[in-house]
Amino acid sequence: MDILELEKLLEKTLEGINCTLYDVAFLKENQTDILRVSIKACDRPTSLDVCQEASLLISPLLDVSAPSLKAYTLEVSSMGLERTLSKPRHFALSIGDLIECRLSDNTRIRGVLESAQGQEIVLNTEGTLTPLSLDKIKKAKTIFEFGKAKNPKKA
Repeated sequence: MDILELEKLLEKTLEGINCTLYDVAFLKENQTDILRVSIKACDRPTSLDVCQEASLLISPLLDVSAPSLKAYTLEVSSMGLERTLSKPRHFALSIGDLIECRLSDNTRIRGVLESAQGQEIVLNTEGTLTPLSLDKIKKAKTIFEFGKAKNPKKA
């Protein structure tokens, strides 16, 4: 099973508990192979209980649907407050968040992510809407500012 097939399987499965897939990564830490699945709850905070529910749902599914995967440890976690954005899905799930982008020419731009459609995003930088193409973004990440109110649309 390749990564795209795995992502589709996980997306469909997570819908059943009203969650969405943020990312999937295969990692190696201290000689241990890890399958890290990052999720976002659609209708509530992504709590430890939500991650545990997702893990209990995903684990037997992977045993049956992807038996060819070598031995691994499954980790299910929230997508996190500060995270790297690299896929269109990452941007779509971060609408309303403060993000910083480093562009191809090394300039940096920071603003609230207003929209994300396919390969295009729009940042609100102090009231100015700035459209950006994902192919012009070298690196992007969300920024969490302690003590600042979260976007009321996302609360």
